[in-house]
Amino acid sequence: MKTSDNRLLNYVQRLRRLRYLAIGFLLLLLIPLATLLYFSFGQIEKNLLNEYQREANRLVEVTNRTFFKIRMLTNSLPKDAFVYYRQVYNPITKQSQQMLSPLSQLELAQPISWFEIKGLVGYFQYNSQGDFNSPIWPYAIHEKGLSDTSPSDGGVKQTKQRSSGLNLKSELVSELDPELDPELAKRQMGALKLYKIISQSKTIKETIRQGFKVDKELYKMALDVPDYLIFYRIVSVAEKNRLQGYVVERKPYFSQVVTEILEDSSFYSPILMEIKDVEYATHTETFLYQNQPDGQVKVSQPLQFDKRLQQYPIYKTRLSWPYGGYSVSLSTNSLPMTQAMVYSSIFIIVLIAAILLACYGFYRLGVKQLVLAEQRLNFVSSVSHELKTPLTSIQMYAQMLKEGTVISDKHQQKYFEFIYGESERLTRLINNILQLSTLSHQQQNVQPKYTPLAILLDNIRSKTSSIIEKNHFQQNMLVEITNAEDMLILVEEDAFAQVVINIADNAVKFFNHEQINDPSRQKIDFIFRQHPKHKHMMQLEIRDYGGGITPEQESKIFELFYRGGNELTRTTQGTGIGLALVNELVLAQQGEIKVERREPGLAMLLSFHAKY
Repeated sequence: MKTSDNRLLNYVQRLRRLRYLAIGFLLLLLIPLATLLYFSFGQIEKNLLNEYQREANRLVEVTNRTFFKIRMLTNSLPKDAFVYYRQVYNPITKQSQQMLSPLSQLELAQPISWFEIKGLVGYFQYNSQGDFNSPIWPYAIHEKGLSDTSPSDGGVKQTKQRSSGLNLKSELVSELDPELDPELAKRQMGALKLYKIISQSKTIKETIRQGFKVDKELYKMALDVPDYLIFYRIVSVAEKNRLQGYVVERKPYFSQVVTEILEDSSFYSPILMEIKDVEYATHTETFLYQNQPDGQVKVSQPLQFDKRLQQYPIYKTRLSWPYGGYSVSLSTNSLPMTQAMVYSSIFIIVLIAAILLACYGFYRLGVKQLVLAEQRLNFVSSVSHELKTPLTSIQMYAQMLKEGTVISDKHQQKYFEFIYGESERLTRLINNILQLSTLSHQQQNVQPKYTPLAILLDNIRSKTSSIIEKNHFQQNMLVEITNAEDMLILVEEDAFAQVVINIADNAVKFFNHEQINDPSRQKIDFIFRQHPKHKHMMQLEIRDYGGGITPEQESKIFELFYRGGNELTRTTQGTGIGLALVNELVLAQQGEIKVERREPGLAMLLSFHAKY
């Protein structure tokens, strides 16, 4: 039959097993918690991303509606208003008469007074022969140049087609008629600029080449001219088909719409919005959304931006027809910490800290139990040794005396003294154990009272003299208190005597004669002085000149059952309860005790209440 070998494990093995159990228990708690937290944060992040995507989708929908509204407003412009003169029927005279178009103003007319199209360059119209007209210029511009007559003599001068590689502004300047007055020159320049822009569009050229076919009379859009958007429609005017439209600068046109919409949006982190021409990637408008410290929103169009704003895509789609050639994308550098995330993080930190502290507390409790069990085993071992050795000696000498083996009176007296000394040591050991037990269970009734210092000096001399003289030590008594004969110390005489005896016994017992070959160090000092910090207290320093203790032993010296070293190889007597008892007795007398390492030796500092 297989049996458990737990009892065969030593302290180190049991401590290792406890560590493994503690780590395993901690992992069993943290792994499911970490998994739960991972999915929880993932869900929170997903919810926030969904919220951002909904807001981005709303933003794009509003953008599409705004562009649609602009297109509808311009679509409502009169079909006959895209030339300089329009024919208006007068019902009174029942005749048609020429009137200036409402779009002929040099300050470009807007669809309605309260809505302005940013970046509007001008309006235009083509007839089926490919002649160009603009409402701001009264004459047609043919594909190969201007019309043949100028306004001053019924026509304008013929001009040659310039190479497409020339600068647009220089072309316009060269084609201006110097005989025109300033206003007409300005109109002519505006018309030529508009013509040059439109003539670069392959879409418009192809539409003219294929012929005009009326289809719903809705605006389409040409995107093939850099920096410009060309809106055009085919309509029927006086039973003739015409190609009409208007040209806007892309940057201010998009900026007007998108900036206003972005300013009404709600995001928690910086957002980069890009409107990109699908066919021409360089035709891109970039908008940066930022929250300001004062709670306001700032929308800008930076020439350069942090590339990290593109690393977290939020939403991407295309604009509605006829803007379908443009894609809209929104991105950010990272999703922000929401209030739910902040509270969750705080809760997680507190929970993890609580788990770690709990596991560490259970581990320390287990370690203390192991230490206590080890100390109890050591205590049993040391008590057995402490009892067995003197009992064996007492039994041996008593048997010799009983059998009459020792005849000499001198030797008999020596044996009697040895038996008495060993029995006294056994009595002291048993009394220490019993007294410690009663103190631990708060059954000891220590009642300190104010006692003259002179009586305590006599008690120290009488109670420690046998221990000190037997081991060839020297006792030094020093009083550094003025009017010491009048001082009263709050102690109980028996408890005070037991404290002094235990400390002196420890000093003698742990003096290593083999390592310290110096008789002058075989001494114990008892020094009474005023407490350095508290005037109402007296301090007793009990100083030895032995080997001292290590810093680790200093922190454990008053622990129950603690003894430095290995119980199996120990050469000194003791059970590990002497100084623990000293600590309990000093506290029971409302005093304080602490240990100080000296060079050489060790000092016990006992403080008690005092008065004169």
